[in-house]
Amino acid sequence: MQRKLAKWSTENTERKFDRLLRLIADSAWLAEAARITLASSGARTPGVDGVDKAMMTGNLHQELATMRAAL
Repeated sequence: MQRKLAKWSTENTERKFDRLLRLIADSAWLAEAARITLASSGARTPGVDGVDKAMMTGNLHQELATMRAAL
């Protein structure tokens, strides 16, 4: 979906995307983003909040729910 959105936005700079926040805040979308992010080599390094991959995966369901609520 991200590739489609990127392609559409470059093909037509006037295009409007309705309900984008609803898509981004979707539980499945957040879970897939977490999967991709946690699989990257950068996931081994803690973030500015000190949370590392082990801490995030140990409490992933709650972390994703918190992120979704914040959106």
